[in-house]
Amino acid sequence: MQFELARFEAFCRRLKIPTKEKGLIPLEMLGTQRYVMQEIAAGIKRDVHTFTILKGRQMGISTVMLALDIYWLFKHPGLQGLLVTDTDKNRELFRSNLTAFMGSLPPSAKPKGSGHNRLMLSLGSGSRLEYLVAGTRKEGNLGRGSAGNFLHATECSSWGDEEGYASLMNTLAQTNPDRLYVFESTARGYNMFYEAWEVAKKSKTEHAIFVGWWRNEFYRKERGSVEFKTYWDGSPTGDERVWIREVYERYRYNMQPEQLAWWRWYVAEKMKGDEMMAFQEMPPTEEYAFQLSGSKFFSSERVNINFQSALKAPAPQDFRYKFGLNYEDTEFIETSPENADVRIWEMPDPKGVYVIGADPAYGSSEWADEFAVCVLRCYADRVVQVAEVGTPDWNEAQYAWAIAHLAGSYSGAMLCLEMQGPGGAVFNELQNLKRAAGNMRKGDPRLKLYDVVGMMRDYLWKKQDSLHGAFAYQWQTNTKEKIRMMSTLRNYFEREMVDINSLDCIQQLRNIHRDGDRIGGEGRAKDDRVIALAIAVVAWNDWIMQEMMVNNRTFVLENRPSEEPRTVTTVERAVLKYLTANGIELKTMH
Repeated sequence: MQFELARFEAFCRRLKIPTKEKGLIPLEMLGTQRYVMQEIAAGIKRDVHTFTILKGRQMGISTVMLALDIYWLFKHPGLQGLLVTDTDKNRELFRSNLTAFMGSLPPSAKPKGSGHNRLMLSLGSGSRLEYLVAGTRKEGNLGRGSAGNFLHATECSSWGDEEGYASLMNTLAQTNPDRLYVFESTARGYNMFYEAWEVAKKSKTEHAIFVGWWRNEFYRKERGSVEFKTYWDGSPTGDERVWIREVYERYRYNMQPEQLAWWRWYVAEKMKGDEMMAFQEMPPTEEYAFQLSGSKFFSSERVNINFQSALKAPAPQDFRYKFGLNYEDTEFIETSPENADVRIWEMPDPKGVYVIGADPAYGSSEWADEFAVCVLRCYADRVVQVAEVGTPDWNEAQYAWAIAHLAGSYSGAMLCLEMQGPGGAVFNELQNLKRAAGNMRKGDPRLKLYDVVGMMRDYLWKKQDSLHGAFAYQWQTNTKEKIRMMSTLRNYFEREMVDINSLDCIQQLRNIHRDGDRIGGEGRAKDDRVIALAIAVVAWNDWIMQEMMVNNRTFVLENRPSEEPRTVTTVERAVLKYLTANGIELKTMH
């Protein structure tokens, strides 16, 4: 399959489109449209057939995709295409635009015998484009009775039917050489499209395309204009510097003052000062696109600084657990990054003090589906992430076994386990391991393996305002304690007292928003690893920090290079001998 971009662009110039500013004009590609088509052409050349496009508002992507719809039907006879919109209104709008496109072509450019009605566009070549509506409610029937080897799906973030989405995927051809499937949408929070976007980014057979507003050449305010003089003051703000740097590092694009003037005008006058909504509608990078409500909880600048330092950190070692029927059957195997459950940045140090934060799957929300563990090395003035677990594939017993193994490896670590949801079952299994270890007789070959369980310290919780209140094992999140937990993490993180090595965890920090008393990931945004980190930081704050302060075990003192014994030269030895013989005492300075 080939896609000749020059031929497609020439085809587009023969089409007429209605515009807000200039009426009916030929379809000349914008920078945003040309970029998307270049990415699709490059993907097709690599034998990629599925594309997921994340866009901002008014980028012209739907328009150019409609041009691609009819171009692809013209080029490939017998194609069975599907055009899926979110609502009936948009279906009629798209059908109207396709009618205008077809009407603007001379008869010689169209296959004979073409027909167009509210159900489909059919061509004399045997190709057709069927209109489907995904809807915003759960029905589960999308695509049933249809089959396709071409798909244009639009505004997928508004689809409300997950079962229908799965049904639609099952109607698509898997081996047809001319197949092409494009999903294009703005973001509307952390929903089904967010998950599809994340899959596309990691996939080897799909291609994710992000279209930033800065690719649109009309989104700028020229020097000398009233808007430029009003909104450009000569330098970016701190928050702007963060995403300007990200735009350059990711996309190799230098933001210009005229574009920043447009952005500030857009936020102030079009979005009435609502920067969060502006980011959703016109995202500068993909992470900003999925924000929906509330305010960002962590400083973007601080998150970016940690992200940059984590990029420069040594690569972690990757491992996975191979579980059997019992704890003693567990194997710990080095593996590839793609198959890893566990990432380790620093192997256990006998002199180290560690804390383990553990958040079981579904402990914090119905979308938090990962069993997460964060291991921190503790100092009086800092904690450093040395290991992390994140996987949705275990059960509660296996999770408990992994915790026991890590606690034994990082000897004497304090465990702080979230007891909400399935946490009780995890704690119960850890208690079973302790009882089993206590009942083993001397000489039992399993004894050494089970000994590690006894070395683990349990976090003890009590009410903060209680002087003599009873203690309880582990951590249980309620609204009040979650605010304390997350605020404690933010306090130390913003003061550069928390070093995070996991890029996945740092990415989840970007997802954390505050809306009233609710702090966490929005919708389906993952926050498991951040919760595990926050639980570990609370344990350090409540118990470990004071112990290390008493012993002055600061980060600098614990990590300074060991002093090498100094070699005394022959001349120095002679001088020392002379001084000693004459009764002159030398005092050593420390």
